[in-house]
Amino acid sequence: MRKNNFALLTALQLSGGSKPKLWMLKAGIALLSNHIKQRKRLGLPLLELEEELEEELEEAKRIKPD
Repeated sequence: MRKNNFALLTALQLSGGSKPKLWMLKAGIALLSNHIKQRKRLGLPLLELEEELEEELEEAKRIKPD
């Protein structure tokens, strides 16, 4: 996984830098998913390339908790 994955970075921020819990990762995934959906719904361009953000979302969904 990329170190700059938005969902993972969100989870790390919620955990204060320690190992994130599953709910923290799920919150990051939900936030990224909502970001993509809302910008598409409003017809706004995404800040990153659309495909790249969607790849990050799919990548984050594949994370298996330890």
